[in-house]
Amino acid sequence: MYADTVSRCRRLALAGFALLSAADPFRAAHAQAPGEPSAVIARDCDRECLIGIARRYMDALAHKDPSRAPLSRQVRFTENDVEMPIGDGLWGSISGVAATGLEVADATTGNAAWFGTVEEHGQPAYYAMRIRVRDGQIIDVETVVDRNTGLPAPFGDPAQLVHDPAFGEVLPEPRQRARERLIAVANGYFSTVELNDGQLFTEFDPDCQRTENGVSTTRGSAGAAALAQGCEAQFKLGFYRINKRVRERRYPLVDTERGVVVATGFFDHANTFDTYTTTDGKEHKTFLKWPNSLSLMEAFKIRDGKIYRVEAVFTYVPYFLHSPWNDMPVDPRLLPAVSPAQRAGQAAPCDRDCLIGFADRYMTALLAKDEGRAPWGKVVKFTENGVPMMIGDGLWGTISAKSPMPEYAADPTTGNVSWFGIVEEHGAPAYYGMRLKVVDGRITESETLVDRKGNPGVFGDPAAYAPDAAEPPLPAAQRVSRAAMVKLVDGYFASLQANDGHVLTRLDPECVTLENGVSTTQGTAGAAAIAAGCEAQLKLGIFKPDDRVRDRRYALVDPERGIVVATAFIDRAARNDSYATTDGAMRPTSTKYPYSIGLIARFKIRDGRIYRIESVTAFLPYFLRSSWGP
Repeated sequence: MYADTVSRCRRLALAGFALLSAADPFRAAHAQAPGEPSAVIARDCDRECLIGIARRYMDALAHKDPSRAPLSRQVRFTENDVEMPIGDGLWGSISGVAATGLEVADATTGNAAWFGTVEEHGQPAYYAMRIRVRDGQIIDVETVVDRNTGLPAPFGDPAQLVHDPAFGEVLPEPRQRARERLIAVANGYFSTVELNDGQLFTEFDPDCQRTENGVSTTRGSAGAAALAQGCEAQFKLGFYRINKRVRERRYPLVDTERGVVVATGFFDHANTFDTYTTTDGKEHKTFLKWPNSLSLMEAFKIRDGKIYRVEAVFTYVPYFLHSPWNDMPVDPRLLPAVSPAQRAGQAAPCDRDCLIGFADRYMTALLAKDEGRAPWGKVVKFTENGVPMMIGDGLWGTISAKSPMPEYAADPTTGNVSWFGIVEEHGAPAYYGMRLKVVDGRITESETLVDRKGNPGVFGDPAAYAPDAAEPPLPAAQRVSRAAMVKLVDGYFASLQANDGHVLTRLDPECVTLENGVSTTQGTAGAAAIAAGCEAQLKLGIFKPDDRVRDRRYALVDPERGIVVATAFIDRAARNDSYATTDGAMRPTSTKYPYSIGLIARFKIRDGRIYRIESVTAFLPYFLRSSWGP
């Protein structure tokens, strides 16, 4: 009887566990390590197999034909930390792949990597790729592509690139280290680079050398090598003090036989200071005056537990950009409660003057670098150049001046207000557009776009920047409804996207556009040199390289003054290096690689026609998503 009872209890317990697992897949999925589908991973693809699949991927890329690679139907693909469909990005612009590359594989995790160079319409770029293979198919593709944009960073001659053969050498057993120790050594390298003050958190071989984007940065007479030779000497000098954070560090590949670790992460340069002192007492200037981040893929060769060689590919991305491979969802239990009034929208009345007052308070707090001066809601969302971050970071740490006479727009119906003008960072000017949302007397949203001189794209003389005169209310006869205003602006974006000579909106004959302080419809440069005026340019189709105008949003509409403030992203895939306008002429594309443009624009409308467009635009990674939804 006792045995029967015990047996029956066990059967019930097992049945209950099975039901629980079926009803709670989250619990079942965590019966093994997070992110793994099984507690036992098949290792049926060894190093040679993985490198062979990596080469097949590079062959497919060179041929612009994804079908040549063994891709899973659910393959996940990123380029410069932006997730997109396989076949987009570099797949559309590539024109060549180097014959050889630095190859690394890890049969334990099913990952392989390839470092080298590619070409886009004949222009070289440095490239690093990581794939993950399961059941003979590629399930992950993570890539970093660095183009020569003119920003201060190493960019070597691809013809001179040599991958150190040490990365392929199998170490004698006494010189090998366990996987965990190799990761710790590589992680110590990043901890040494972070807030680099001369303290070392890892060990370096006396002959440690580093190559970044094809340039030796530990030998020679340029850059850091001009100050100190070798890895350890440079870090003891504290030359990399500008690295506020080395975050989202990941180590997907470890080859214990060869002592190689491949890591990914970000270097954050907050640039809250424009000079710094190295440990020898000398003062140095920062290269850039604004916040920026570098996305990296880096290979470490480690012998005897010491870093011997480093080869890296990195590229600039918007400051504090997040990696899609390191998702960190916010626990909803940690979020403060939102009142019904906040969910419903504007609770307390706030007219135009009231909203402009909030914009001024925000900008005063920003200039003072004191977020405590602004009235925040319980839940606040803040983005800079499309990237969510914390108030106090980004421009909040670098601003040194702002326009005394900005342009405002306000929409009491939705509680939104905008501020357009010039800001300075350590004296360096930038164009700035900002939108705030105010709910019940509190700021709940801050969406900002900053364009700095030195980034690709147009940049007008800030000294010549003159905001529009005060905008009195339009006569009633010149006004149109909110819906009609949004339709006009959306039609303008649709015209840009199609750009086949058809105008899908109504434009004033005197319509002009200004982008970052530059007239793009008048003058002798850029689009204005080809055709003058908004309508003439659209009818000619000179914006044909604009593949998509997506994530269009119209948060602020002021029918009384005829203003719409819109945000959007323009994607330029660069699949072709020339295009035909409607007059039959063939014109070269200005940029040969994929990128996106983020914009915040003020559209001015009267008599049912767009007559002025003023925008702040910023160069962004291709296909970067909006953090604000549709």
